[in-house]
This record gives sequence, C-alpha cells and structure tokens, in this order.
Amino acid sequence: MNQWMNKLADHYEKLRLAYPKDNLIIVFDIDGTILDMRHMILYVLREFDEVLGTQYFQDLDFYDIDFHEDHVSSMLERLSICASDRKTMLAVFEERLISATAFPHSQRPFHGALDVVRWFQKQPNTFVGLNTGRQESLRTNTLTTLNSWGRLHGVDFTDELLYMRSPHIIESIAHAKVAGIDYFKQCGYRVFAFVDNEPDNLMAVSEVDPDGEILLLHADTIFKSDVISVPTRAVKGKVYDFTRLVTESRPQTHWDDPNDFNFDNDFRQIA
Repeated sequence: MNQWMNKLADHYEKLRLAYPKDNLIIVFDIDGTILDMRHMILYVLREFDEVLGTQYFQDLDFYDIDFHEDHVSSMLERLSICASDRKTMLAVFEERLISATAFPHSQRPFHGALDVVRWFQKQPNTFVGLNTGRQESLRTNTLTTLNSWGRLHGVDFTDELLYMRSPHIIESIAHAKVAGIDYFKQCGYRVFAFVDNEPDNLMAVSEVDPDGEILLLHADTIFKSDVISVPTRAVKGKVYDFTRLVTESRPQTHWDDPNDFNFDNDFRQIA
C-alpha cells in the first residue's frame, strides 16, 4: 500500500483513540484532488472544435493533458494552432470551464477517491468536508456533480460540509483554504487531515497548525504552485488505495481506461 494512505490510516486511528467522543473530519479539496481536471479540460477543448469547425483536438489523448487548467496556452502552442483561433480559445476558455461545472458528464473523480470518502463517512462520529477554491456561485453545480458520481459509490456530500470561496472577499486561494479549515473548527469538528493538490494551500494550513494535529496529504497530480512549497511534514501520494480499512468490494463501473470513457453516452448509462 502506498505510504500516504498508510499514514492517513495510522493518523486517524491515533486521533480516534485520543478523542473518542469528538466529531472528527477529514477535509478534501475538489479540483485536482477528488475530481481529475483533465477530463473537464479535454471536454472544453473538444467543444472548441465543434464551435470553430476545426479538428485541432480530434486526436488529443487524455494522457496528453499534462498541464494545469491555467496553463492551457502551452497546449495550444504545442499544437501549432493559428494565432487567431488561439486568441479566441484563450479568451473564452475559463468561461467555458466554469460553464462545464454544470455538466457531471464533463467531470470524473480520480480512481479510488470516492471509496476513501465512503469509508470515512461510514465511521462513527467521522465526517468528510470539502474545502474548495471554487466560488460560491458554483455551489449547486459542484454538489450536483459530486453527488451524481457519489451515489455510484454510496457517498453523499452535504451543503453544510462544503466550504467555498466568497466572491465578496479578495484573498488568495491559500488564505481561503485556511478560512475553510477555521469554518469546520467553528462548526465543532476536529480536523484530523487535509488533502489538497496545491502545495501553497498545504503550506498555508500548516502555518496555522503548529502542533501538527492535522495530517497534510499532498495529492501529487497536476498543480500550479511550486512543489517547493509542500511542507516537509506533508505526505505525498497519488493513488487512493484504502485496502487496509476497506473490506467491502469497490463498486465497479464498466470502463477502466480513461480513453474508453465517452463523456455523454457512458455517463447516461451509469447515472
């Protein structure tokens, strides 16, 4: 089993024994941590071909998406897309990415992520919180998508356990993450772990947790901030494997390879 899941299991057991009556909570980021953003990026890029009547992304492979969504310009340059089309795409990419949050079939969780969530949700006095840099205006879209996938895994995400960035407060996403941790504490939960793919977010939370009670888990996927920002006490990993604690069989879906997943047809068959 990979180290970060071992560490999480050990830390949970330690905190559960230390605080047997407390409501413990593990807090997850969403994009790049639970949801694999490569699916949404590919969905939006393929949409451009339809709108522009081009074939730039016809042969684009899921595994070709090796960049953060804020760095899509590097992919457009790599494909030698003409300057006028590239300018058009960059101008509306973020807008279309936000619009895509309304469509669960444009998004997909990392393999095993929801199994980990399910296990914690089934434990006594244990909860799963979401702490995202998405703005409050995307609350309905976010819950709809997560619960569309969640019901396939026996997972339910609730409104009160979703902390989103306020549009009225100008702050960095890292500071918003700290505010999210404070929110869960104020709600009466003891935060025992925080999972995020962005090093800056983990560093910000580590600075308000000097005693190290919160286990910091770096989802080593695709991220924007510098990897040097990952706190030295954070545990890094990318495979959600909870076989040490999960004894029930994982709900099976009929695809194994991301390239076999048809955004529209396959989601309708399993939803």
